[in-house]
Amino acid sequence: MAGKNKLTDTALKKLLSDNYVKAVTQSDGLGLSIRARPSKVNKQNNLNWLFRYRIGDRTTSPHTIVLGNYPDLTLAKARDKRDECRAWLADGKDPKFEIALAIDRTIKPITVEDALNFWIDEYALDKRTNAIKHRQQFNKWLVPELGHLPLASIQKPHWIKTIRKSSKQYPVAAGYVLRNLQQALKFCAKRGYEIDRSVFDIELDDIGAKKQNKRSQRLVEDDSWQRLEDLVKWLDAGKMMPYYRNLTLLLISFGCRTQELRLAQTKEFNFDTKVWTVPAAHNKTRDKDQAKGQSGEIKRPIPDALIPMLKSLCEQHKGGYLLGELKSAEAVSGWGGKIYKLLGHDNSWSLHDLRRTVATGLNDMGIAPHVVEALLGHSIQGVAGIYNRSQYLPEKLDALNTWQDRLALLRGDTNNVVMLGRANEKF
Repeated sequence: MAGKNKLTDTALKKLLSDNYVKAVTQSDGLGLSIRARPSKVNKQNNLNWLFRYRIGDRTTSPHTIVLGNYPDLTLAKARDKRDECRAWLADGKDPKFEIALAIDRTIKPITVEDALNFWIDEYALDKRTNAIKHRQQFNKWLVPELGHLPLASIQKPHWIKTIRKSSKQYPVAAGYVLRNLQQALKFCAKRGYEIDRSVFDIELDDIGAKKQNKRSQRLVEDDSWQRLEDLVKWLDAGKMMPYYRNLTLLLISFGCRTQELRLAQTKEFNFDTKVWTVPAAHNKTRDKDQAKGQSGEIKRPIPDALIPMLKSLCEQHKGGYLLGELKSAEAVSGWGGKIYKLLGHDNSWSLHDLRRTVATGLNDMGIAPHVVEALLGHSIQGVAGIYNRSQYLPEKLDALNTWQDRLALLRGDTNNVVMLGRANEKF
């Protein structure tokens, strides 16, 4: 049986200084050997560590690779590399390729910025409606401090320290960044990126983050529609930018999501069929809908009362965005969050609460719940969601016409009108 660990440091130092006419090779065992080549430049010979191996049985041709130079690579470390190569062989891997991969990772390691962009480009842009916002937040919160560093070297304390720098001022956003970071790194880990998995143990308290309050504000109550009336009359006064006036009017008219209008283009509106088709790309629940075999589009009928306004916008901005330009989600949300103050309302509400308002109002007026859900563009769950492909266009149109009548009533003198529930609806 061939021996192992046959070389000594004394023998290696002798190889460095002895005079040789040609190269000399001595074995350490288990495939490891040292090759000494005479040097014509200085008194020291060149010593290279070699590892000889076969892929397969002894009928296959042997391969030889250089592990490093002595004394830069000591005898002990050369043996460690030999053992690593033998472990690769046991796993069916070629040491030559594994060493090349290790060198590549060392020379150009995957950075934090590389990994975050990989998740954005390969997943979020296709699956997340707010992918651009995710990238902007990563670039603001993480990239300046950690973006250039090797991903594999970043541990839990690094993430926490970096996020905490801004979490005191933006505690809710900090939680949002953390959740997206963890999802991005899980995606990368599944695709072979080397990651310190302690990042997945970070919790909101660790970074000083807070959960976003799930408010359930509605501008209509059982006994009062006053706040919605205030809003309607304020919009009719027109003392704001046309973009925001048109946006808010259409939000309270359709009950749609803000992004569906913010991203809406004039080509989505067909005045022959009187239908607004929200493309799947703008639909928040498109993945769920498409998983059930649906297109992911949302179709909303256009009430006659809205046709003049929508036609005018489409003619003004033909071939472009319905509202004339593309504003960021942050700008729109920021403006919408200030309306309640301008109206003198005590409780704050957002543009998304207008969607809840329309849903509540329609239900209180006796519109069937499944029609309201379809109008809002919610994904229908359960068996009904799988087998029912109806867009309920006639029912939606009736609902929207009824809703337009209510908004018209709110624009008038309501001092002598009592807003009754669905049992005794009156106008």
